[in-house]
Amino acid sequence: MEIEKLESWYNKNRRELPFRLFKDPYRIWVSEIMLQQTQVDTVLPYYDRFLKVYPSVVELAQTSEETLHKMVEGLGYYRRFGNMLLAAREIVEKHGGKFPNTYDEIRALPGIGKYTAGAILSIAYNQPYSALDGNVIRVLSRYLGIQGDMRQEKNRKHLDTINQSLIEKAHPEIYTQAVMELGALVCKPTKPFCAECPLRETCFAFAHQAVEDYPEISKTKAKRILHFVTFILRKDGQLLLKKREENLLKGMYLYPQLEADHLEEALNAMERTGVRLSISRHRGIVKHVFSHQTWVMDVYEAEVLKGMPEGCILVSDQAFEKLPMAVAHKKIVM
Repeated sequence: MEIEKLESWYNKNRRELPFRLFKDPYRIWVSEIMLQQTQVDTVLPYYDRFLKVYPSVVELAQTSEETLHKMVEGLGYYRRFGNMLLAAREIVEKHGGKFPNTYDEIRALPGIGKYTAGAILSIAYNQPYSALDGNVIRVLSRYLGIQGDMRQEKNRKHLDTINQSLIEKAHPEIYTQAVMELGALVCKPTKPFCAECPLRETCFAFAHQAVEDYPEISKTKAKRILHFVTFILRKDGQLLLKKREENLLKGMYLYPQLEADHLEEALNAMERTGVRLSISRHRGIVKHVFSHQTWVMDVYEAEVLKGMPEGCILVSDQAFEKLPMAVAHKKIVM
């Protein structure tokens, strides 16, 4: 690969993003966690607010999980932020509040995998560690003409080995960001801007007019569709909410809901647990699409006449405003 051309292109064409203004490993870590499965434009306002409240890992370690989840409400994939809090506390307890600078120490932190460790080490510390994400996979597979389904671990490992050999010949802090930026701005998944690419003259896919044939990625299974009856419940003038414990939306609050095809089925299930409701209003159908499943929620307002749904808490309207709500359920009252 023509590494000098790539790095020169990056220095002239890179976006001026806030997490590129500093080499602070804490700030880079925060950006990498937020950017997981999330677009840059979505992350930017959260990133700025986050660092105003938590300017260092020490302040982050002192917050509560609920407060942190409220801060990032709307970004989705909330398990990453629970891990972030655990990692921050570990950095304070084991490393005196200073972000570690070795691969093994960084990888040992909760929620940090090979990619994130590589990104932090290369960008913040200028150490040659591969950071292989979707953009890098696309650029390298096209440039080198590497075949094989990139959903398969063996093929990603092969590319990771190649990326490691390249970064060892480059300026790590520039190279890592340059390959990612090329994938984000030029070497796009569809209709890439090959005429603007600094590597086009030696790109295998471009030379063979096969750019959109790379990378090979097998189709995912169809999204699972789940049907819920969702209740906006009140008891003694307060709302009922349930804190989610499952990995999906873990730590976020939801209205009580049951997987059911219709209201009668849900009410019967409630009655079997000693809970009786009085339905006051039908809100209609609300859909929310996750990466791997879709929720179809039939929403009703109701009063609790007897009992208490398992795992629910009573919340005043004032307290409700301070709790982190899952976007899937925030849609219900929008």
